Amino acid sequence: MRRYKLILLFTAAVLAMSACTDEESDLGIDLTDSTTLYHGIADTLYADNAWTEFDDSLTTSNLSFGIIGNYHDATFGHVSSILYTQLALPSNANDIAFDSMVIDSVVLSFAKTQLFPDTSATYHFRFEVKQLSEQLLSDTTYYAFDQLPVDENTTFFNDIVPVTYYDTVVSFKLDTSINRVIRRSATAEDFLAETKGLRIRILNSSDEGMVTVDLTSANTCLRAHYHYVYDGDTIGGTYTFLLGTGTSHFSHFEHDYSSTIFASGNPFPGTFRLYLEPLAGHRVRLSFDNAVQAFHAAHPWAVIHHAELLLPVAPESVGTELPDQLLTLGKVGESWYYIDDLINIYDLSGYDGTYHSDRAAYCIRLAQHLQGLLRLGNDPGIRLQINASRHAAQRVILNGLSSTDRPRIAIVYSE
Repeated sequence: MRRYKLILLFTAAVLAMSACTDEESDLGIDLTDSTTLYHGIADTLYADNAWTEFDDSLTTSNLSFGIIGNYHDATFGHVSSILYTQLALPSNANDIAFDSMVIDSVVLSFAKTQLFPDTSATYHFRFEVKQLSEQLLSDTTYYAFDQLPVDENTTFFNDIVPVTYYDTVVSFKLDTSINRVIRRSATAEDFLAETKGLRIRILNSSDEGMVTVDLTSANTCLRAHYHYVYDGDTIGGTYTFLLGTGTSHFSHFEHDYSSTIFASGNPFPGTFRLYLEPLAGHRVRLSFDNAVQAFHAAHPWAVIHHAELLLPVAPESVGTELPDQLLTLGKVGESWYYIDDLINIYDLSGYDGTYHSDRAAYCIRLAQHLQGLLRLGNDPGIRLQINASRHAAQRVILNGLSSTDRPRIAIVYSE
C-alpha cells in the first residue's frame, strides 16, 4: 500500500469552533473525525472476501409503510408484494351498532407515496381485494414469507385503477358484498375476529409496477357511506374503519429467480458483482479480515482519524432508480448491530450511506468501527442491506472484488 502525508483543512468556521490550546491527550480518540485539523497518513484497505446472500427472514408486521405490486427484470427475476391488514373500528370506539344502517357505498383508500420503476409514469393497476378466511392475529409476528388464506368465493374488488405521479390518495369503490362484513353489531375485539381482515394485491394482468403506501396516514382507511331514517327524516353519514395504523398488518414478498443467476443457489460469490435487492431479496457480506490483520500487525498503535467505506456502483446500475440509503451492520459473536459513525453537527452528504453521484459510489463513515476492529485484531465481517428494504423496490448492483474500482475503506491515520 502506498502512503503519503496529508494535511486536512476544514473551513475557517470549523477551525474557529475546534480551536484548542489544551495539551494533547488520548481523550476522545474514538470521536476523532475527518472534520478535525490533523496530520495523517493515507492508506486503503481492500475487501478480501465478499458474497451475496438471501435476505428472506424479514419481519414485516405493523410497519409504517407497505408496498403492493409486481416487477421483474433480467437480473433479479420477478418479485410481488401483497398487503394483509385487519379491518378495525376507530381507536376511540369500543363497539359498533351498524346492522340497522343502509349502506350506500364503501370506499377503500390509501395514501400513495411512491411509484416504481418509473416515478413519473401513469400506471393502470388491477387491484384485487378479498376477505381473509383466517383471522389476522394482533399478537403474532409475521414475516415476509407468511401468507393467510382468503375466501375465494367473494371478491370485494377486481378492476383497473389508474395511479399517477400526482396522486396522493388512491381510492376505489368496493362491491356491495363488503356490506355483510361491516354491517354488524359487535365489540371492537369481536369485530376483528368476525371480519378477519383483507388481502390487497395487484394482479399480474395489469401494468407492471409497484406502489408504496403510507400506512400511518389518516387517508389509508375504509369509509362506509350510509343513511338511516329517524322520525321520518333521512340522516346520512360516513363511518371510517381503520386499515394500517391502529390495526395489525404485514406484507408478503415472493420472488421467482428461475432463469436468473441466482437460480443455482445461495450464496453467490462476489468476484464480479454484488447484488442488493429489497423486499426480502438479497443482501451483501464483506470481509476486510486479511487487510485489518495486516494493517494491525504493521501499525499496532494506529489512531484512525477518518475511515470511509466506498461501495462503487456497477456501470449497469448507474443512472437507474437507486436506493436512497444503504445500511452497514457489524458482528459481535453471532449478533449483528448497526454501525453508526455519523456526526450530525456537520452536513456530510454522501458519508451516511447515501449515493455520491460524483464518485458513482455509496460512501459510509466507519472510523470508530475500524478503530474497534484494530483493537480486536480482525474483522468478523460487515453486512450491507438497503435501508427501506421492506417498502421500497429500488435495487442496486455493486462492483465486485475483481473490479478495478472495487469495495474498499479509505483511511487516514497517525501513529
